[in-house]
Amino acid sequence: MRVSVVGQGSIGKRHSENLVKLGHEVVPVDLDDRLDFNVDCAFICTPTQFHCEQAAEYLTRRIPTFIEKPLGWNLKDLNDLYEKVKDLDVISMVGCNLRFHPAIRDAKDVVAKHKVIFARAEYGYYLPFWRRGDYTKSYSASRYGGIILDDIHEVDYLYWLFGDIDQVKIVYGKVSNLEIKEEDIAEISMLFKNGVSASIHQDYLCKNYHRELTLHLGHERVTFKIPPTNLMYKKEVEYFINCVKKNIKPMNNIMEAIDVLSKILEAKQKSSCHNSGKAHVHEATEESTSED
Repeated sequence: MRVSVVGQGSIGKRHSENLVKLGHEVVPVDLDDRLDFNVDCAFICTPTQFHCEQAAEYLTRRIPTFIEKPLGWNLKDLNDLYEKVKDLDVISMVGCNLRFHPAIRDAKDVVAKHKVIFARAEYGYYLPFWRRGDYTKSYSASRYGGIILDDIHEVDYLYWLFGDIDQVKIVYGKVSNLEIKEEDIAEISMLFKNGVSASIHQDYLCKNYHRELTLHLGHERVTFKIPPTNLMYKKEVEYFINCVKKNIKPMNNIMEAIDVLSKILEAKQKSSCHNSGKAHVHEATEESTSED
């Protein structure tokens, strides 16, 4: 297949390399280049603020499109994208690489077989180590970043494990001297419609990479370590390309991603992050976050 990969940063290059290894022709498109529409599908791997607009360019031309997470950075962009694509019958998928991680796949099996009472997800990594080079020039450090959006992956895989979200509470703040515009630490509490509750810890502060999930069952706890691996990205690419070839609707299409991300964005929007070290809290229910 001929695949346009828009954005040639680290994730764009990773997807490009995996696509080539799988035997596909990659058309690299840098941020300042014109979009190439003479392709079988597209991967949007640019900074977050460009995702919605570029995704719409391909989808309105009925080109199957994969968009990296997060899908967008504000509710207006998500609403505009929804209005443009809601009536289109075209394949779309928003990045959900941790769903393809062996540890999360194992967790999915446990959830299918046992009653989960509570889940705890944790992710932390020091931003200057995570964004190599000058971290202050990365999107993570910009007004479009912050740990909540940068680490939206934890929200995504918990949604995949437990289904529709009923309530969300977020506490967050900037408590370090990192040169960033948004928050560097956050706690997200979630209640799912099936009765499972979950919490997420996120930070840009841990000097040692830390990512794990603990499932609290009736009489035991099961913990899954989640180390980095290219395997999940390769499996994700294989899955999306297979959906395109067979004209199958992928999981985590744009409509799903808009619904989940809107809940998180609204909860964050109604609080404000200050550089005082103080954290802020706001609750969003499903009813108050409906943007559809």
